[in-house]
Amino acid sequence: MASISASPFSLRPWPTGDKKPKNLSEFISRVNAERNGFRNVTEAKLREEIAAQEEGRMDVDAAEGSTDDEEDPETDKSKGVIAARDEFLRNLEFAHQSALLGLDFISLLLSKETPVQTAMTLSPALRDLVGIGTLGASKLGESNVTEAKVQDDLAVATGWRVMDTNNMVDSVLAAAERLEKEIELETKYWADVLSVSEDGWPVCPLPREPQTLGVRFGFAESAPEFRNNSIAPLIRKDDGTVHLGIGKLGAGSQRVRITVKKDGKIVDQSPLPQQTSDDAPLKDRVLEARNTIYHQELWYELNREARTLLSSDVYYDGSSITWKQNSQTDMIFTLEELAEKDERHTNFNLATCSCIASSCFMQYLLFQGHRQSYFKRTSITSQPPNPVAAIQPYSIIRALIARFRYFDDSAILENFLDELVLVLRRAGISTASYTSTILYLGPDSSQTANGRHNARMEVEGINRVVARLATLYTLTTTPEARIWTHSRAQVVPWIGVTYGMTVSDPFTDPQVAKQWEIPYNGASSEQDQPQNPLSDSYPPARDVYPGSSNAVYYHQQATVRGLAQKMAEVAGKNLGRDDIDWNDTIRGICITNGRGREVTISISSVDKKLELVLDGQWPSGTGRATRRWTWGAHGDDAGESLEAVVVKVLGGNV
Repeated sequence: MASISASPFSLRPWPTGDKKPKNLSEFISRVNAERNGFRNVTEAKLREEIAAQEEGRMDVDAAEGSTDDEEDPETDKSKGVIAARDEFLRNLEFAHQSALLGLDFISLLLSKETPVQTAMTLSPALRDLVGIGTLGASKLGESNVTEAKVQDDLAVATGWRVMDTNNMVDSVLAAAERLEKEIELETKYWADVLSVSEDGWPVCPLPREPQTLGVRFGFAESAPEFRNNSIAPLIRKDDGTVHLGIGKLGAGSQRVRITVKKDGKIVDQSPLPQQTSDDAPLKDRVLEARNTIYHQELWYELNREARTLLSSDVYYDGSSITWKQNSQTDMIFTLEELAEKDERHTNFNLATCSCIASSCFMQYLLFQGHRQSYFKRTSITSQPPNPVAAIQPYSIIRALIARFRYFDDSAILENFLDELVLVLRRAGISTASYTSTILYLGPDSSQTANGRHNARMEVEGINRVVARLATLYTLTTTPEARIWTHSRAQVVPWIGVTYGMTVSDPFTDPQVAKQWEIPYNGASSEQDQPQNPLSDSYPPARDVYPGSSNAVYYHQQATVRGLAQKMAEVAGKNLGRDDIDWNDTIRGICITNGRGREVTISISSVDKKLELVLDGQWPSGTGRATRRWTWGAHGDDAGESLEAVVVKVLGGNV
């Protein structure tokens, strides 16, 4: 029974549903309708209803006066089996009657066409009731399919197939055309990429987008924020050209510009190159991106360094950095965007265009800083890395200030020596002269003796050439008195120029030669050269002299003492006296003859002009007579020589 009821082809009648709730919602709605919700349903009430139903059923049985004994379970089971059998028989009968009715209907319908065959299946009762052939069926309309229409449909189908074939051919041709165009665009794209790669730019996938090709144009030793932004995707445009995605660089191409103002007027300025167009070759655009990020890093390092140079008159106001060279001249650093070609620098005199050299010098210093960082990172040392040194800014502005101060101080010292030699020659000192030699501070000879080079020697050699400016000055006043001066630019720990002095030949003094980093020619005997009188009378300090003013002062005092000693010797020989001597008094450097006659030699500056002054004093009656002789660097008549005046005064011929 279960299988029959579950089959979709069951011949049983439609089942009638029971009164039980079909789902939970129906059950809840019934409870709400009959008992006014679950709150009124309690266990005690349910027990009372069950007990009442049982008592009611017993009362009904008693009222009917039933005298029969209670049916036992076996009787109930027999009744259930009989009821199931009756239901099964009814279902069979219903199916049988339905099949017979269907068979009679089909047989009666076919009896009009084939009466003999259908008579065997038609029931006698139906045949007697309606007869044979009384039920028939016919078509509502005849078929309109003709041979011409079939041919027409065949032609239409053939046409559709031809059209589909043509469409397929057209799509294949269009795909081939698109493929050819795509190949042309890809060829153009990869030609640009290959040209960039052949120029030495590293082409690689992007770090976070491996499906996108990019090019690295930065520096491995740059600051992290610039090193991470130094890669740009190579995006193909619709025309096959390459779009360089440099959006991380900010607002276009930029350059660090140096401007020199004197009394508020621009007197020198570094030029800006013309901006690279968007349709320029890819390698030019990559180079422009490299230059832009390089100058951005340079500006970043200048900002870091400027905050530490307030004591050197360097001021930072956010958009510019200003270094006050003096009360009238300012050097201003700015980061500017490239626009049209800048022609303003063409109005400046090429002799004063120091901003171009300064700009190149700063760029080179940043590049050298990268080399030093690479050397420190790759060198193997036993000492742990110093984290404080890693965050120190590069000495770019410091080196630039040191160079300017070195050139200014060197010009002051050279002008002084030049004028001093002219004054001495006009005073009759024919041996007076000076020379200046720029020292090339190359790699240490002890390191290059074996002929092997390494990265450390390279870095140190470039640092010595760039950061260490040095000049050797040799001043000769008399054949015996000579002064050697060694000037050097100082970058750290303070900015300035130092002057080392010596009165012995530095090329024959190993200690001085090593300190000044000049070639050592070997020790010389005392017979080769006379004793320098300044080594006893006015030797220089062992420490260096800071600034040109101290160097000028020493040269003045040493020259006066050398002249005094030489004039005392010459006067003694010419006058044939041995009581002539010189000494250092509170009045100055004096030469006396022991008889009250004396001359005082000094070098002074009058109206910014150097003069050699000789003051003579001698007894005259009850008092003392004085007279002054001066020799300047310029003039029509030099007059008597210094030697002649000294001999005349000390000899009593005045």
